[in-house]
Parts: sequence; C-alpha cells; structure tokens
Amino acid sequence: MFSELLWALPKQNLQNFNIDSGSADVSLIEFAKQANFTIIFPYEKVQSRRSNSLKGSFTIEQGIAKLLEGTGLVASFETDGVVTIKRISIRDTVIEDKSLFQELVDLFAGKGDDLVIFPEEPLLMELIEVRGIRSSMDWALDIKQESIGVSESIQSEEIGKFPDLNLAESLQRITGVSIDRSEGEGQFVTVRGLGPQFNTVLSNGRRLATDNQGREFSFDTIASELVTSVSVDKTFSASQPSGGIGAIINIKTARPMATREFKVAGSVQATFDTNSQKTAPQGTVFFSNSNDKLGWLVSLSHQIRDARVNEVQTDGWLLNTDVPVEQITSTADNIFVPRNYDQRVRFDQRTRSGGTLVLQYKVTPDLEISLDYLQSNFNVKTNSTSLGHWFTSSNLEDVVTDDNGTAIEFSQNVGHATDFHARTFDRPSSLSALGLNSSLHVSPKVLMEFDVSTSKASTKDRIGAGNALTLIGYLNRSSFSISEDNILPLISNFESADPTIIDASGEAAGVSNYLDPVNGKAHVMLRRGWNIEDKFDQLKTDVTLFEGLNSNVDIKLGLMYSKQSKRNERWDNEKNAVHCSFCGYFPEPDLPDSFQTIFDVGNDFLGSVSGSENLPKLWLRHDGETLFSFLESVSDVNFDAVIRNNSFTVDEKVTSAYIQGHQRAEWQDIEFSTIYGVRYENTDIVVTGFESDLLALTILDQTELGQLNSPGRIISRSATYNNWLPSLSIKAQWQDNIVARFGLSRSLTRPTMSQLSPSLVLTTTRQGGDLRASSGNPELKPFESTNFDLTLEWYYQPLSYISASYFKKKVSNFIVSTVTKMTINDVTDPSTGTDSRAPDSEDTLAEFDLTTPTNGQTATVSGFEFAIQHDFESGWGVVANMTLVDSNAKLNPTDISQKFALTGLSNSQNLILYYEKGPSQIRLAWNHRDGFLQSLVQIQGPEPTYVRSYQQLDLSASYALNDNFSMFIEGVNITEENVLKHGRFSNQLLLAQQPGARYSVGLRGSF
Repeated sequence: MFSELLWALPKQNLQNFNIDSGSADVSLIEFAKQANFTIIFPYEKVQSRRSNSLKGSFTIEQGIAKLLEGTGLVASFETDGVVTIKRISIRDTVIEDKSLFQELVDLFAGKGDDLVIFPEEPLLMELIEVRGIRSSMDWALDIKQESIGVSESIQSEEIGKFPDLNLAESLQRITGVSIDRSEGEGQFVTVRGLGPQFNTVLSNGRRLATDNQGREFSFDTIASELVTSVSVDKTFSASQPSGGIGAIINIKTARPMATREFKVAGSVQATFDTNSQKTAPQGTVFFSNSNDKLGWLVSLSHQIRDARVNEVQTDGWLLNTDVPVEQITSTADNIFVPRNYDQRVRFDQRTRSGGTLVLQYKVTPDLEISLDYLQSNFNVKTNSTSLGHWFTSSNLEDVVTDDNGTAIEFSQNVGHATDFHARTFDRPSSLSALGLNSSLHVSPKVLMEFDVSTSKASTKDRIGAGNALTLIGYLNRSSFSISEDNILPLISNFESADPTIIDASGEAAGVSNYLDPVNGKAHVMLRRGWNIEDKFDQLKTDVTLFEGLNSNVDIKLGLMYSKQSKRNERWDNEKNAVHCSFCGYFPEPDLPDSFQTIFDVGNDFLGSVSGSENLPKLWLRHDGETLFSFLESVSDVNFDAVIRNNSFTVDEKVTSAYIQGHQRAEWQDIEFSTIYGVRYENTDIVVTGFESDLLALTILDQTELGQLNSPGRIISRSATYNNWLPSLSIKAQWQDNIVARFGLSRSLTRPTMSQLSPSLVLTTTRQGGDLRASSGNPELKPFESTNFDLTLEWYYQPLSYISASYFKKKVSNFIVSTVTKMTINDVTDPSTGTDSRAPDSEDTLAEFDLTTPTNGQTATVSGFEFAIQHDFESGWGVVANMTLVDSNAKLNPTDISQKFALTGLSNSQNLILYYEKGPSQIRLAWNHRDGFLQSLVQIQGPEPTYVRSYQQLDLSASYALNDNFSMFIEGVNITEENVLKHGRFSNQLLLAQQPGARYSVGLRGSF
C-alpha cells in the first residue's frame, strides 16, 4: 500500500487541464482542483517526485497517467472501484536494451522508459479523510509495511495530539523499545538492549544536540504536542547518518504544505499531581496556512507540572572497606556496607516551553526551499528536604552479613551523624534546532538536495544548583538492619535523647531528641553542578538518480560534514575544601533554632513499599539559601561555585560520503526491493581539559579529607579514525500482504564524551581508605557493530497484522573500566598514622583506586520481537507486542572481578486496548519492563546499579463535542507504581521512588 490516495469512481468525460511540470504533490492537488474533486495524501511520500506537465483535454485516467509518467508512480485501478498510487512494478515496465553510456545520457536528459497501462473506464476520484486513533495507526502501519528495512513509527492522532504526554512514553509502545524514567517522566530510550548513548536522535532528519554530558538524548526536553511523528529505524542504510548501533530515531514536526489550507488548532488542560495535590496549566496552539507557492506554520506550547516525589536512597554500597575484622560476623569472602541511608521528599516545578516555525516556498515547480526552527526550554526547579545517616566503615560495630556478604545488621556509636539536608537538583536546560533545506529537480529523474543545520543544547548551571546540599546535623548513633520480608531497611536508635554520646576524640557529645533544633550544627555546604554547552553543525548534499541505470534501479549518493563541540564545565565549591569550612559539627557558629521546623511526610510516604511503616515520618527542615547566607555573614567564607579542573571540551569533526542503490525486481509473483550501499566516515577528535597536581591531603573532620592542589594547567589530546559502513536490506512482498525482510549492516557509535576527558580527577577523598580517582581516554575507538535482521509480517486485514523478528548484533570495542592502584607525588593519608586526627610520621602513602576506560570487549546481543494488532469492526481494537533480549555479556553478581557487562538488557511487553466509534475514543495502555542492569557504577562507588521490573498503566479518553471541539481526560501511572533500584544483590537498596499519578482534563479545538 504505497499510498493513501483512495477514490470512489463514477464515470467522467473529457476535461481540460492546464498543469505545469513540478513537484508531484503540487501537481496532484492542482489536478484535483481542475477535475473538481478532493485529494488528501501523505505529503512526504510524493514530494520528492517531479511530475510532467498536463495541458489539453483528457479523461481522468489518461490525465493522471500522463501526469505521473516517468515519476516511478502509477495509478492502479482495482476491480472494486478503488484506485491506489504505487510504485511501478516490473511487469508494468518495458525496458529498452541500451548501452551504459546511453542510459546515463538519457538519465540526465530526463528521458523515461516507462509504459503505463491505462484502465478502460473513465473514472472520478474522491477521498474522505479519517482522523483519530485508527488514522494514526493506519499511517504508522503503512510506513512499517512500505519500509524496506525494519522501521516503526508513532503518529499523532491529529495536529497537536500525540498518543502520550511524553515522547519517550509513546516510544516504549514500539517493539524493542524501552525507557528510563526520571521523577515519573520518560527521559532516555533503550532499543534492543542498547542504551541511550547507542541511539542517534534526529529532528526532521538532522542531528540534535543534547543537554547531557554524553551523547544520550533526553526526550523529556520536547513537548509531544509539537511533534507529528517519531520513527525508529532498527536497520541501517548508507544514506543515514552514523552514530546509532541501537537505532536511528527521527522526530518530525508539522509541515504547512501537508494541510494546504489555513488551520488553527490548540488545546488547554489542567494537570493534577496526586503526590503534591496541586494542579498546573498546560496549553498548545498551532497556526498554519499555505497555497501552491508558500506555506508557513507557527506552534507554541507551555506546560507546568508541580510534582512531589517521595524517595528512600542509598548512594552506594562499599566493597571491602576497612570494617574492623573483630566486629564482623560473616562466612562470605566479601563485605558490602552502605555509604548512607536517606529519606527524602523532592518538590519539583517542571516548566516546559517551546515552539516551532516552518516556512516552505516553491520558488519554481522544480525548486523548493524550506526553513524550520525548533526551540524548547525545560526548566526544573527543585526544593528537597531529607533525613540522612552517614556511615563510616572503620567505626561500624556488631556487623552481621548474609551469605553474599551484604551487611544486614550493624550499629555505629562513634563518628556517626544524623543529618537534615536541603538539596536542589535544578536543571535549566534548553534545546534549539535550525535547518535550511533546498530540493531541486534538475530533470524529471534527477533530484538534488542541499541541507544545512545547526542545533544547540545547554544546561546553564554556573552556580552549582544542579546538586547543591546544605546540612544541619549532629553526632549521634544508630542501628541499621535489613529483613528478608521488607524492601526498605530499618534505621533505629537515633531518635531519643542520649547524654552518653562521645565524639571521635572521646569528648562528650550528648544529644537531645532528634526533632530538637538545639542539636543542629553546621557541616558540609556544597554547591555542585555541570554547565553544559553542546553545538552540532551539519552540512550535507544528496543526489538521487531515479531509475538510475535502468527503470528498476535508483541511485543515491551524497556528502556530509558535521562538527560537534561539547563543553562540560564542572562548577563547585570544593576547591581547597571551601565546602567543608564548617565541617565537624562544632558548637560555633550557633545556628538559630528558628532555622529548622518540623516536616511531616505523611502516613502514605512510600506506603506501598514493604518496610515503609518503619520509616520516620517526621524530621527537621531548613532553607538552604538561608543557611548559606548566614554562614557567610558570620565568617569570611565565600561558598560560590568556581570552575574546576575536571572541566573539558570535545571538538569532533566527521566527514562522510556514501553511495546507495535501490533495486526492484519480481519473481514468481513476489516483488523484491533491495537497498545496498556503503558509507565512509573520517572522524577527527580534539579533547581539551584542565589538570592540577595533588600536593597534600588534610583532615577536615571525622570523615572527610581535603585536597591541596597546584595551579591548573591546560592539556590537550587528539585522535583520528576511519570507518567503512556497508549495508544491505532486502524486502520481499507477496500478494500485497505478506512481507519478509532481511538486513545485514555495519554501524558504529562513537565513545561517550564524558569518557574522553584527559584529566586526572580525584573523585573521593575520605578517611578509612576511601580514596578514588578517575581519568578519561581520548584515544578510545568507536563501538562497531555487525547487525543481522530477519522479519516476517502478515497484514491480514485493514489495521491488523502479525509480525515476528529476529535480530543479532555483534558489537566490538566495548569500553570497560579498569581499576588500578596508584599513588600521587608520594602524598600520604594523614588519617592512617598513630594520630588519626593529624599528620604524623607513621602515615602511609595515600593509595587511590584509579578508574580508566579502555576498549577491548566484544559482546553479542540477540533477541526476538513479536507483535500483533487487530482491529474489530465494533470499534474496539488491541495491540500487543513483546521483546525478548539476550546477551553473552551479562553481569554475574557473585563475581566481583567482572568489570564489563552490557547495560540496558531487558525483556519488555506492551498491551494497548482502544475503542473508537463516533465521537468517543478510549485508550488503555499497559507497559512492562523486566529488571535490568542500568549502570556499572553507583552514585558513590564502582558497584553496579540494577532496576527492578516495572509496569505502568496509562489511560486516555476523549469525546468530540462537534466537528471543531473535543473534551479529553488522560491519566499517567494510574496504579501509582514505584521505581525500585538495588545494588549487586537485591537486598542492597539504592532507591525506592514514589512518583505518584498524574491526571489531565482539557479541551482541544481545530478549525
């Protein structure tokens, strides 16, 4: 089904036509006007074809045949009175035997060989547009069936109405696609077990910059209302940009010439967050108009979400630290102890504003110029409060472990602190994309395209608000325990008053009840964040030779140059230990009691997670900025963040060229389409960073060591590599409804940018031997993958199909983290000698765990995808799919020496039930993702992070009041599922997060 041009066909006599040669879309619309009927068709499918002139008197069938002659399109007249526009098949074409030289001469002269078979009866054509759930599914299904490679898409139900409130949430409905969530919203996408860094994200075919430190793209930065479709290409061709061994994801925005009329559309809605109990507004508006020459479109969107997220968190589980041997009861070979244990409530205001501007201009019938601009700002303002307990390995007592070595019981009476935090996790990000494209029909069979674009993304944080922390706490004691029956650990014995507590020096440090502000002392005061600026410039030109060497072969070739400049600046106040100017819980300065008030988290705090009944429901809350200002006012300390030595810039230039053939053939009533080609790419990288030498370590308090460093210096490294990327995709179609696909290709993903920094960074300097450093590697090679795909699809009735796919990827040059021991300039650890509170002659050399990335591992990823979609005549329909993924690079939790495993691998399932009849629409969507390894590191420490299995149920419904207005309601996570993460073993809790549900009600209009 190449086209959606469908007509009802009565008789018609000769008609007069006066149509100039030009783009097929313009000519078909003009043809419809002069024949006095309506045509609605997918603009992008015929835009690239150049039609013939049509002047004189013709019947309808003669006229459309002459108009399309030589375009590679033909009107096919079926016996049931339906006409479809499709590619000319082999049997409809007569090929004259010519020399290669004559073929090339005729090609650029625009001479064609096509013989179009006309129907016998004169016919009139009319199409009625279908809108809504079925319409969007029909378009998506048509794209899937017509694609030569394995490609799937999500289409908007109408302008400004995407199936889900979030792009990532929509993408997870596609087989092979799963997502990572952030505070209840989809953010990152994994395709076929390969995580966000392995997927290339485009907007209208152009690369998008990202607001992250690496290459991964955050889908929560773009409002879904601005998008008309998102496609996921799982197989690769030479004409596509490289970078994604998982998939190429293309976000498309609305085009004015796709509507060919003045149009206004928009929506207003209110969104209620069940956790925060607050309602926030949201609105979107589109204006569009076009004629045969000029089209313009403007869209604007503004969203606010007031959210509350409840969390329990451990920053990491430390492996084999200096827990006193005499305090351990264990039969295991290793011991894992938690770094901390926090309960937190996070208040977010998430504001997303954006818009698009598109101009299309038909300069001549052969030349079209388009300009499109996308702008999106996503500003997350946070204000969180938490109760925390910090554990020091060397002071733990009565430690009991399970068989895996996980500490399931311990207490700490010396060097322990109970802390109340005020934190921010602000994310002031922005994204823009500007592109200019020209399309020129040099002749009826030669199309030249020129495209230049730039995209910018940033997270502006030079004040350290991305991970700021102020702390009021006091020396205390506590007991920690994990039971088999509960997910959440129990923290106890810290609440009551205790006059017997002593500090590390043996001095009395008695405390009152934990809710008494008089206990509070100043401690760590952190401003931390990344200021990220990413710019991606691209210039490319493509030439398509339709029916290049004969009528069944198209040839496409092109050149592309791109330059990406990403600057990652680290801003914090940790230089010279400024952040620890008041570390130690000292009596001075005396903090006003009024700074702290009692905060009640409520009885439903993580209520559906086992063990939540044991969590404290009250703690003390303070305002972080008030505390910063007070401490600066009573001292000469300036807590402002400054740029740090672990900042770096990556400049990456890629020059590429490709040639690609598209060949059609037929055998035994089976139509074959084959795309084959090769892409060559040259990559030049220059990485610039800062580095300073460690001169000494100093004691700051009972846990922290400070760093004294030399002045920073600039260092720079460069690297170059070349790659050949061949590809082959074959599609076989039988009886128009059975399709088989085969794909074989080579693809690459360039190294994660955060792993290219040449600087040595001391990440952790704490007492008890917790000394860690890291360094990047500018000479890392790209990931390279050999991809194999095999798919079978059966389209057994309209809007219904069954498909099964097998895929296998063999990926080389995987990056692994190597940990080695190192000393720096003979610097000693002042906490290791006779006096643990000051340097002495018995201090030993400070030995750091240095983590560096290197290439070397090869992994295989394989799996199956199954999907079924069935539409019932009653108005109901169902979509179900399942993805099964496996790899030879899974992590063995019992092997602590294993340094490499593939992250993101998980099975997933989707089930969608929909109803659409008359003015009513209902859609219920369920998604489930099995547990998976998310990362090989934790917030603190080189231990793995796992995400438990997660499911989510979403609901949407609408009712059309008339032809112009409809009311709708939407619910996200209506069963209020929680996100759970753990360490190497399932009882090593890392995160329990309760994002709650969201409900929206609104009005949508279209004119």
